[in-house]
Amino acid sequence: MKLFIYGAGGAGLETCDLVRRNETIRCRYTDVCFVDDFAAEEEYYGTKRIHFTSCREHMEDDGAAFIVAAGEPAVRELLYEKVKSAGCSFATLIDETAVISDTALIGEGCIIQAHAVVSSEAVIKENCMFMLQTIVGHHAVVESHCVASPKATVGGYSHVGAGAFLGLGSSMMQGVDIGSGAIVGMGSMVFKNVEDGATVIGNPARVTKGNSEHKVFNK
Repeated sequence: MKLFIYGAGGAGLETCDLVRRNETIRCRYTDVCFVDDFAAEEEYYGTKRIHFTSCREHMEDDGAAFIVAAGEPAVRELLYEKVKSAGCSFATLIDETAVISDTALIGEGCIIQAHAVVSSEAVIKENCMFMLQTIVGHHAVVESHCVASPKATVGGYSHVGAGAFLGLGSSMMQGVDIGSGAIVGMGSMVFKNVEDGATVIGNPARVTKGNSEHKVFNK
């Protein structure tokens, strides 16, 4: 079965590396192909980069699965819905070095990178991306399309709303609610609830303004 990685930037390359180094995943997906609708179709990172409209031509007899590899939560949701609307299926990729509780639930389309920890009774819903050394505490719930940067920590019994972004090295106390679409800046320490759509930074984390487009990456 072919795996299509939707996104050919840094997150896409890291996702491809995950597949190539994990024996169980490599046995499941015999070939990997990048999907990027904003670049020329060409050889790329030891495989191919194509447009979404060309995917059907590259599917193998035993089918294909997609994974969204984008660091912007809003883009993750958009691409997820695009693939879903086309009737395609999703992979779930978990690095072999990640520690996942038997009682944790991880939804379709999720990426769990190296040395991440997902604790007892935690729930991570569809299309989330948890990067290197992230931690999800026991009984925490993470809604769809969220992104956790390397070394971010979600406290036990916490709730992270859909499309939230947790910056590099950020941490949240147990039992805290992060609102939908919220952005937690890198290194921030969250001790109280964050409202929907808010951007917080600092220790303790406080609401900041100035990101009128509410984007994580402004490049």
